[in-house]
Amino acid sequence: MGFSKINPKDLIFSLDIGTRSIIGTVGVVKEKKFNVICESYMEHSERSMIDGQIHNIQSVAEVVVKVKQDLEKKLGVKLTDVNIAAAGRFLRTAVTKVDMEIDIEKEIDKDTVSALELTAVKKAEEEVDRQSQGKLYCVGYSVKNYYLNGYLIGSLLSHKGENISAEVIATFLPRSVVDSLYSVMNKAGLKVKNLTLEPIAAMEAAVPQNLRLLNIALIDIGAGTSDIAISSKDSIVAYGMVPLAGDEITEIIAQTYLTDFNTAEEIKRACLKEENISFVDVLGMENQISSEEVLKVINPSVVKISEQIADKIIELNGGKSPNAVFLVGGGAHTPFLREVLAEKLNLPLQRTAVKGRDSVIECMCDNALDLGSIGVTVLGIALIAIKKSGSDFINVTLNGSIISLFNSRKHTVMDLVMQAGINPKLLIGKRGKSKRFIVNGIKRVAFGKLPKSSEIVINGEVSSMDSEVKDGDVVDIKYAENGGHAEPKVIDYVKKIDTVSFYLDDKLVNIEPVVFINGNKVNIDAKIEEGDNIEIIFPNTIGQYKKYFISDNEVDYCMNNLKLEDDYIIKEGDRIYKNVTKICDMPEKYKIEGKTEEHIACEVEKEVDSSKFIEIIINGKSTILTGKEKFVFIDIFDFVDFDLSKPKGKIVLKLNDKDAGYYDELHQGDKVDVYWQKAVF
Repeated sequence: MGFSKINPKDLIFSLDIGTRSIIGTVGVVKEKKFNVICESYMEHSERSMIDGQIHNIQSVAEVVVKVKQDLEKKLGVKLTDVNIAAAGRFLRTAVTKVDMEIDIEKEIDKDTVSALELTAVKKAEEEVDRQSQGKLYCVGYSVKNYYLNGYLIGSLLSHKGENISAEVIATFLPRSVVDSLYSVMNKAGLKVKNLTLEPIAAMEAAVPQNLRLLNIALIDIGAGTSDIAISSKDSIVAYGMVPLAGDEITEIIAQTYLTDFNTAEEIKRACLKEENISFVDVLGMENQISSEEVLKVINPSVVKISEQIADKIIELNGGKSPNAVFLVGGGAHTPFLREVLAEKLNLPLQRTAVKGRDSVIECMCDNALDLGSIGVTVLGIALIAIKKSGSDFINVTLNGSIISLFNSRKHTVMDLVMQAGINPKLLIGKRGKSKRFIVNGIKRVAFGKLPKSSEIVINGEVSSMDSEVKDGDVVDIKYAENGGHAEPKVIDYVKKIDTVSFYLDDKLVNIEPVVFINGNKVNIDAKIEEGDNIEIIFPNTIGQYKKYFISDNEVDYCMNNLKLEDDYIIKEGDRIYKNVTKICDMPEKYKIEGKTEEHIACEVEKEVDSSKFIEIIINGKSTILTGKEKFVFIDIFDFVDFDLSKPKGKIVLKLNDKDAGYYDELHQGDKVDVYWQKAVF
C-alpha cells in the first residue's frame, strides 16, 4: 500500500504505553478491517514507569515523541491525534454487600434489583474514594451473589420477601490517571482522540464478539502488571489487576546473578531461545549459565504469579473458574506460567491459550512488526477507536445537568445515575409504614399505601434503568415517592354497625358500638396506633346500656308498666321509661308491707301517669295506651305483640278502616288494624 495515496485524515494512530516499552501503530480501515501500515517499538531508557504507573512524565513523553517521530518519518505525514489506553494498574476494585428492606407483599421487579445493585456499587465507590482522592469513574461491575431473607438465591426477580441483599465487585478509574496520560500526550504534541482501558483493548482484539457470550478470562501480562478482564453474555462484566508480571521474574534473576535490571531482562528472554547464556555481572565478571538453571531459579516466582492471577480470576468471576483463559502481552510466554495457571484454575491445558496477532481476525498485520502477543493490546486500542465516535467521554444531560461518562462500553441509565451521585433510594419508593394491632383478640395489620414508582424519560420516550444512553441524550428522571403510612380507624374494622334505636322517656336514643383502645373509651372513628389493643362492644341489653351509657346504675327501666331486668334485650322501637324513685324516698302510703321495690316503683309510675291514657280497639281487642299526653299509630307496638323485625309480607296499617301512617294521631275509641299482607305472584 503506497503511503502517498493515503488521506492523512483516515489514519488511525494508537499507542500502547507499557512499563518496559511503548508501541506505536498506524493504520487505516480497509474492507472492514484495520490494516496496519507501519509500527514503532521503543523501550524506556530508564524505569520511568513502574507497575504500569507513570512516575516520570517527562521521560515517558520523550519516548512517545521518539515513537511519533519514527512513524512520521516512515509515513511522511505529521501525526496529531492519538488513541491510548489506561493500564489496569490504575483500576480500583472493591467488593461490597448491601441489604435492602422491601415490601413483603410486592414481587421483586427489575427496578428494585437495579436499585439494589446501584446501592452496592455506590458503597463500593465510597470505599475506593476513602483510599484515593479525586473523581472516580465506574468502568464496570458484576454481581457475585444475591440473597433473599439472608439465603443465597440465583435470581431475585418475581420473588417476595422482607429483605434482599447483593454482593458486587465494582471497578473504578481515578480521573487523576486520565490527567497524567493527557499530560504526557500534551508534552508530545498529541491530542487524545479516544481513551480506553488496556484490559478492554486486549479483550477487543483477542476475543471475537461471538466468543464473548462465553465466560472467558483474558490476561494481559505486561512487565509490571497482569491486567484481567472477564467476559460473559456478550459483555465485559469484571476487571482486575495483579501487581505481578514480567518484572517480578526479571528482579529475581537480577538478585540471583548480581546483574542490573536490563541485563537480567536479556537473560530472561534468552533462556527461551538458547541453552547457555553469557552475561557480565555488576562486578564486571563474565558468567555463563544454562537456561535450565535459570528456569529453576524463576519457577517459584512463576508459581506465585500464577496463583495470584488464578485467585483474582476466581474472585472476579463470582467464585468459579471461567470456561477458558486467553493470555496476551510480553509476559504471556513466561516459562511454565500457562501450565501452572491451567492447573490452579482446574482447566484443561488446551483451554488456556496464548493469543498472538495472528488471532486478531479484525486486523491485517502484513506491514506490522513481529511483536507476537506483545502487540495485541495496541491493535485493540485501534479497534475500539474505530468503533467509537472519537471521544473518550460521552456527555449526557440528566435533569438539566451535564454528566460525563467514561466511554469504555455501552452505558445505561443506571451508569448515568451512579456517575451523577444520585442516592439509589430516590429511585425506589417504599410502601408506607404498616401498623399492627389487636381487634377483639385477633391480630390485624393495616398496610401502608403503595409507593409511586420513578419515571425515566430519554429524549421524550419512557425508558427504564436498563435503557442505553448515548452521547447527547437528554434524560429526565422523576424520583419515586414513598407511600403514605397506614392510618387505620376503628370504624374500618366494624363490618356492620347494627345500631338499635328506641325511645327513652319519649326521646329517640341510638345504641352504637362502644370502643375501648388500651382500656380507654374512644369514639368509633378514633385512629389506631401501632400495638394498640382495641375492644369493640355491641351493647344490646338494659344492663349493657346502663353500664356504658348511664352514670347512675340505680336507675330502673320500665316498659308496659313492668320493670325491665338487666338481661332484657332492647328491640328496635321499644318505648322505655326510667323511674329514679328509690323505695327509701317513697311516700309512706306506698311503703306497703310485702311488696318488692320493683312492684312499688311501677305502681308509683301508674299513679303518676293515670291521667295520660286512651282506650282503643287493636285488631278487635280493647287496649289501653298509657304514659303520654298524645299517641300516634306507631305507639301501639309498645302495647301489642307484633314483631316488626321479622317481616312476613307487606305491612298494612288501618285506622278506622282507612289506610294510615305511622305518625297518624290516635284518639279515644279509635279502631286500629295492623297485619301482614302476603305478596301475590
